[in-house]
Amino acid sequence: MNVGILNIGVGECISDAIQTDTNRVSDKLCKHGYFVTFCIEITESDRISETFSFLQKNCDAIVICGDIEKFYTVISERFAVNRSLATFMLEETPCAVSAVCDDSFTNNMLLPMLNSQCKTFYSTAVFRTIGKSEEQLRISLKEYIKNRNKIVFKFDSCPPECVVSVRYSHKTQKSTVAELLAGVRSVLKDCTYSYDENRLPETVAELLMKTNKTLGLAESFTGGNIAASLVAVPGISRSLKEGIVCYANETKQNRLRVSSSILDNYGAVSVETAYEMAANLLMDGHHDYVVATTGNAGPTSEKPDEVGVCYIAVGDKRNIDIFPYRFRGDRQSVIHSGTLTALYHLYKFVSDTVLNESQTKENV
Repeated sequence: MNVGILNIGVGECISDAIQTDTNRVSDKLCKHGYFVTFCIEITESDRISETFSFLQKNCDAIVICGDIEKFYTVISERFAVNRSLATFMLEETPCAVSAVCDDSFTNNMLLPMLNSQCKTFYSTAVFRTIGKSEEQLRISLKEYIKNRNKIVFKFDSCPPECVVSVRYSHKTQKSTVAELLAGVRSVLKDCTYSYDENRLPETVAELLMKTNKTLGLAESFTGGNIAASLVAVPGISRSLKEGIVCYANETKQNRLRVSSSILDNYGAVSVETAYEMAANLLMDGHHDYVVATTGNAGPTSEKPDEVGVCYIAVGDKRNIDIFPYRFRGDRQSVIHSGTLTALYHLYKFVSDTVLNESQTKENV
């Protein structure tokens, strides 16, 4: 089923909030087998009628969002519309109207309306993975991809992440779907950080806030990107206490007390430096967890032929783990990969710590 979105803005431009709403709706509809073929953004009332007529001719259903009062005022000249209804039929076109197309509206109003118009509708299970290429994931999942139940696998790769979507019809036996999804979950458990719409920064931030844990950051080659990605999540101030961008060796020495002998003997990009950055930040602050990054983002490197070589330290006062990497791509790609990889290791470290603490309490 093809869906059209009529996005009515206020004033001279479409607001970022409305655009975010429609992007979210488009993503969710695609996961359920409905395709947004048109998303038209307008601000002028005199264009509403003709735009709606265009969508009627070219789409199976229409979503109207934004300044819906403008829509009602114009469309009531042609149709008798009950403004108290979120979904209704205009001629033979199913319509869904909401000023804010949030998850509640999409799940409780829009999707049921679309499902009621279809003989077959779909659901999608999402596995957000990091650290493995699409090719590696396909090889790992080949036995499940070859299923004979018309369950479709889709891979959306944006290194170092890859989203694996598994779409299945409501007609497929529930036991078949459950067995396949359990197998996929088992194969991907060591590289999956989320099974819903949450991106990695949101997943990490929510975990820290849920567990009432605090975080300190010492960033070199990631240049504050880890902190910026977490700060974008509302409420993170409860957990993120400090973010230091210690790019120069002098800053590593003066701010984090990385010894000159370590820098001279091993270099700024080394296991030893990453460890001292993390350990000294733990000693200086009152953080439950710390992350430290040091590396060569390019286009030059501290040592010959080491562009992309990076070290990520994640730990607490009991243990610090160091992860070596060599990221590929240009400078921005290395920084992006390092940021997400560091967040993923933090997510795993916190999750494992919480699990171990829970098991310890149960055994006492």
